[in-house]
Amino acid sequence: MKYSGKIPGAPNFTYEELIHSDTADRYNLDNTPKFDQIWVNLAELAVNVLQPLRDHFGEPIVVTSGYRCAAVNRAVGGSMTSFHASGCAADIRFEKKSERKESELFKFAYRNLQFAEMIAEGIPSGWLHIAYCRDRNDERALKYMLDKEGVVKRGTYQQILQFYGSYHC
Repeated sequence: MKYSGKIPGAPNFTYEELIHSDTADRYNLDNTPKFDQIWVNLAELAVNVLQPLRDHFGEPIVVTSGYRCAAVNRAVGGSMTSFHASGCAADIRFEKKSERKESELFKFAYRNLQFAEMIAEGIPSGWLHIAYCRDRNDERALKYMLDKEGVVKRGTYQQILQFYGSYHC
């Protein structure tokens, strides 16, 4: 592997966890990035989004999905234009789901971090997808997916908070 170990500037995250994929393991797919820019994108995501979240909340943030090569992205049914494919996105949640709510991640990230896209997925019990892409962070696209629907839709900050609130999160 070209890069390994802790990510400089993001001591609570490793390159390995940002490229790990249970789907790649299951289908015996090599999910190692082939281009230097993907490794750079992963590091920028960790330094500018993941580590600030970890520092603010003072507890582990679990990356359930980071980089996805094309084969892994197809296998999970990801969009052809997914930020995961360029190493710019991660799906995250708190390590201990019972102690914190993903709505807290959403609120803090919206108010304090740069991002290109944020999707509150699987409300109320899901995870947060967040993309950091240096040339696109001014987009700040907000989307959501409700458990019962399974469809990603665009939304406003207030709409998404209402969805979280309607589930007493």
